[in-house]
Amino acid sequence: MNILMLGRWLPPGRRPVRGTREYQFGRYLALSHQLTLAFVTDNPDATGAISALRKDFTDIEFAVMPRTWKSLEAAVRAVSGESCTLSYTRSAALRTRLQDRARRAEYDLVFVLSSSMIQYALDLDPAIPVVVDFGEIDSEWWLAQAARGPYPATRFFNAEAARLRMAEAAVGRRAASCITETPEADAIIRALVPGVRTAVVPSGVDVEFFAGSIRESRTRTVVLSASSLGSDADLREAEQFCHHVVPMIRARVPDVRVVVAGAEPIPTPRATRLRGVEVLAPVIDPRQFFHSQAVAVGLFGNGRDLRRRILEPMAAGIPVVAGRKAIDRLAIGDKQAACRVDGLNDCAQAVIQLLEDPVRRIEFGERGKTYVTAHAAWSVMAEKMAGIVESAAAPSSDDARPKAKKSGTRPMETFPPSAVEGGR
Repeated sequence: MNILMLGRWLPPGRRPVRGTREYQFGRYLALSHQLTLAFVTDNPDATGAISALRKDFTDIEFAVMPRTWKSLEAAVRAVSGESCTLSYTRSAALRTRLQDRARRAEYDLVFVLSSSMIQYALDLDPAIPVVVDFGEIDSEWWLAQAARGPYPATRFFNAEAARLRMAEAAVGRRAASCITETPEADAIIRALVPGVRTAVVPSGVDVEFFAGSIRESRTRTVVLSASSLGSDADLREAEQFCHHVVPMIRARVPDVRVVVAGAEPIPTPRATRLRGVEVLAPVIDPRQFFHSQAVAVGLFGNGRDLRRRILEPMAAGIPVVAGRKAIDRLAIGDKQAACRVDGLNDCAQAVIQLLEDPVRRIEFGERGKTYVTAHAAWSVMAEKMAGIVESAAAPSSDDARPKAKKSGTRPMETFPPSAVEGGR
C-alpha cells in the first residue's frame, strides 16, 4: 500500500523525534508499506534533522518556511479570521508538489497526524481515503492556554481554538476513521463529527530506549515526574507531594534524595513553591534517575502525560507508586505491575516500604517492565493503528466512496528545491 503521511516530522529540539507518534507509527507502517512523508519546518538549518529522518524513511517531501515572514503573514491572516496555525504552515509549493504526486503516484491512503497539515489533505482528490490521528487534539491545546493565560491573550487563544476546531471538523467529516490518544479526546471528536468511526490508540512507550540492566547506586532516590509545572493540575500534585509525602519519607529515610523532574522548563515562581526537593527541568532523558535504589511516584492522575510519568519508569524496571485514578486512566489491568495507593499517607508508606525492601523493589520493577513490554510498547500501539489504517484503505462492498484513479506510474522524481522550499 502506498501511503502519504502528513505530520509534524521535525518536533522541537527538546522532544526527540523517536518519541513522537509520527515517527513510531511511520516506522511500523514502513515495514509493510511504501510511505511518503510530507511536512513543513521553520528551521532554516534542518539539513541534519532531515538527513537523520532519511535513515528510516527514504521518500520525503517538505517545505522550509521563512520564519519571520510566515509569522507576519499568520498574524495578518489571523486578523482576517483565519487560523494562524494553518496559515503559518501553508506552502503553495508543497501543495502543488503533493497534488502532482497524488495525480501521478498511486496513493491508497492519506494519513494525517497533525492539525497543521489538515489543509493539504483537504486539497487532494476526495476519492483517496483519509485517516486522521488527532492525538490529544491540537485545538484543545489552545483552549488550555486560554484557560490559564492573561487577558487579552485569552481572546486570541480562544479564537484560534475555534478556527482550528473548524478545520478539525472538516477533515473529520472527510475521514474514513479518526484516531485519538485518549478517551476524553475521542469523546470530543464524536461530538464534533457525529457518526464518524473513531478509535483510541494511546501513545506507546519506547521499551528499546529504556531496555538494559539497571545501573547500581547507593543513593536511595524518589522521583516525581511532571509534564509541565506550568499546568495547575501538575503543580497542585507536586505541592501536595512536597508538603505532605516528602516529610513523612524523610522522617523514616533521612538520607533519601527526592527529585521533581519536569519535561518542560518550570517558571521560577512555581519552582520556588516546591520546598525540600530538587527541582530539575527540562529533563530530556529520565534514565539518569533510574537506578537500583530508585522509586518513581505517579501520584493521583490529575495531571497530563501519565504515560511518561508512570509507564516509562515501569519500562525501565523501576517500581512505581501511583494513585488508583492514575492506574485506571492508564487501564493497567495487572494489579501487581504498579503499587496502587489511596491518599497521601498511603503514598508515603508505600514509598518507604519500597526504599527499605530491595526484594520488593525488584519484584515490582520486573512485573512493571513485563507489563509495559506486553501491553504498552510502541509496537503494540502501532500494530493497533496499522489495523485501522489498512481497514480504511481496503475496498468495502458497502462503501459508496469512488475509487481513486490509479495511474500505474512510479512516484514522481525529485523536485529541485528553491531557496526557501524543500524537496525530496
